[in-house]
Amino acid sequence: MARPEKFSLRALRSVRHMPLPSIPWVQNYGAIHVGQGHDVLLFPAAVREVARPQVDTIIEEGQSSCFFHPKLPASKVCEISGRLICDLCQTEWNGQVVSFEALQSALGEASQRSQANTRIRWDNIALSLAVLPLLVWFMTLVTAPVALAIAIWQGRKGPCSVVQRSGWRYLLAGFLALVQIGFWVFLFVSEFSI
Repeated sequence: MARPEKFSLRALRSVRHMPLPSIPWVQNYGAIHVGQGHDVLLFPAAVREVARPQVDTIIEEGQSSCFFHPKLPASKVCEISGRLICDLCQTEWNGQVVSFEALQSALGEASQRSQANTRIRWDNIALSLAVLPLLVWFMTLVTAPVALAIAIWQGRKGPCSVVQRSGWRYLLAGFLALVQIGFWVFLFVSEFSI
């Protein structure tokens, strides 16, 4: 591919007025519009024709209309809300024909339910990291600093659940982690000091 030539300032200003080519790859494009030829490579989606839904206005009296567009005929029934909807309002989700509004509300409720039902109990994690590795004492070399970091990081934020709990678990986890870290420091200092 040839190295692109530099455009003049006049040519750069007129580039924005050039029409989009009808095919993705065009060589020597722009010679007519800006006076200098250059190659154009577009994504195929940029020149693809988009099929838009065709809707007709209500012609007959007594015909059902769309809930959201009263001047358009209803073609489907939303399977979530039960409303009559036109071709513009419908989409498919999980094999169902639904309206965009019903889809947004369903997705919003699902995300709210998932957020309300999940809470990370950092105080339990910090305390578990400080106490459980005592059964296998050499693991405290790794878990004690992690427990201390979680106790400091999350303990400053306050309660960790909707039910107000005090911060005693963070304090206990931090204290146990400091004792374990102190033990390891003492062990290393005594081992390597002559």
